[in-house]
Amino acid sequence: MAYVVKIDDREFKVELEKKGDRFDVLVDGQRKHVELVHRDGTAFLLLIDSRPYRVVLEADDQLMVNDEVYHTEVLDEQIQKLIKASPQSLHKKELVLRASMPGLVIEVLVNEGDSVTRDQGLLIIEAMKMQNEMKSSRDGVVKQVLVKKGQTINSGDKLVVIE
Repeated sequence: MAYVVKIDDREFKVELEKKGDRFDVLVDGQRKHVELVHRDGTAFLLLIDSRPYRVVLEADDQLMVNDEVYHTEVLDEQIQKLIKASPQSLHKKELVLRASMPGLVIEVLVNEGDSVTRDQGLLIIEAMKMQNEMKSSRDGVVKQVLVKKGQTINSGDKLVVIE
């Protein structure tokens, strides 16, 4: 069976094949051998390619692996294709604005709770001696502002979350 697994902001194609008490798992084409060693409620001890992993299901969309928390979503691959093809896919639950390169936050133009429209400015970032206005790609409400004026940011850092 094939699934699309989202972990934080990364997406993987995962295929499972049960072989007795073990699973062969293809993750983006790379084969992993997985064995369930122990289960205690929502806590599992797995051997993945002979390396132990302690996995705890924290919530429907959250799991902890070796004491690190990850936000997850698992969809059947066919359902994922239908969702991506639908016009509503543009209005998914959250939009996370990330830094495309390292820089400095010059100005924060919105606050948490503000309503924003498509193409509205959210932040001004200075990168490579140029100031760039980061804009919203859709209408929504600012859920989180994760940076402040004067803060240094790195490529990939989360800046603003819009619902």
